[in-house]
Amino acid sequence: MNKRIFFFASFGDFNLPPSGGGQNAARRLLYALRKLSYEVPVYSRHRPDNRYKIKNRIIYLLGFFLDPIVYFLKLLCNRHNTKASLYMCYCGSMMPFDLLAIMASKVLGYKTIIYLAGGGAKKLYENGSKFYRFLFKIGMRLCDLVALEGEENIGLIKEVSKTNTFYLPNYTEDGFAPSTLPEKPKDTWNIIYFGRICKEKNVDLTLDVFESLCKQYNNLHLTIVGSKDGEYAERIDNRISISKFKSKITRLTFLPHEQLKTILSDQHFYLFPSNEPREGHSNALNEAMSYGIIPVVSSNNFLPDIVKNPKLVSHDFEPDSYVNIIKTIIDNGVYDSLSKEMFERVQNNFTQSVIEKNLEGELTKTI
Repeated sequence: MNKRIFFFASFGDFNLPPSGGGQNAARRLLYALRKLSYEVPVYSRHRPDNRYKIKNRIIYLLGFFLDPIVYFLKLLCNRHNTKASLYMCYCGSMMPFDLLAIMASKVLGYKTIIYLAGGGAKKLYENGSKFYRFLFKIGMRLCDLVALEGEENIGLIKEVSKTNTFYLPNYTEDGFAPSTLPEKPKDTWNIIYFGRICKEKNVDLTLDVFESLCKQYNNLHLTIVGSKDGEYAERIDNRISISKFKSKITRLTFLPHEQLKTILSDQHFYLFPSNEPREGHSNALNEAMSYGIIPVVSSNNFLPDIVKNPKLVSHDFEPDSYVNIIKTIIDNGVYDSLSKEMFERVQNNFTQSVIEKNLEGELTKTI
């Protein structure tokens, strides 16, 4: 078998840390393919992170039209030694672009695989125009395999096509997660949020929940890890500075993985009331669960499927809903069993070795 796949995605500048979960997921998939001994030439699409700047808007618009053409030409030049192409997409407003890229691959006779990343695809399809649904159906039907970041999208693909589907969730990298469940402190309850500090992640709601819990329990501590740049982050920091419970709050900027691992070992709960419209399979959620930290999440997109325990999911954004979930766990003495459940969920489903084994089997069948 010719182990060579042409990979088209938004990788960003490889000399810089990934900007957001999309670039992180693209790079992880690239590294996984190379670890499986695939030769993977790449084409990074032109999708600037900050589109408010005029220069970046121009680059984005030019890329919208030129990227499919350049992608076609690169595929044309690689036909003699490449059998398959992998295209990472998010649908939505990019669907016409996505369809052009898929068609370019099919016209040239490649086994065409798309990785439908990020959340919200089902809502976009249900609420989209007839023209959008038409483009989406055509795109899915043309593919040889649709890999999906979230389980909830499997039914959507089966509804519109007969194309094979493959669940390809995010994973914890080898060497990050512990091999045994860490022992948690018994004299305190530690709550953490780490990730992007932005409005869509509802970090202010995390503070609401913590402050409410502090009125009922004395032995609580909150750690918030994330960038201090931006208006929302400044607002969060200002609120912490005037909080009645600020002595119980630790605020840190982004940490290297080695330092983050040390902090996660002692944490009990990960609060994640995300309302991000395209929330996918969160890296932070994976990493927290891999340390036996119990997540308390919103019902947004893939989060309930990742956690797989409805008792840990809030279906609204009221602080009391999250407070009650944590109170029930503490008061009923079920922390240890739930912690073990979350640890084992990652060990059995979301580790690098598990995902790579499943990926290799699916690619062998398809290519």
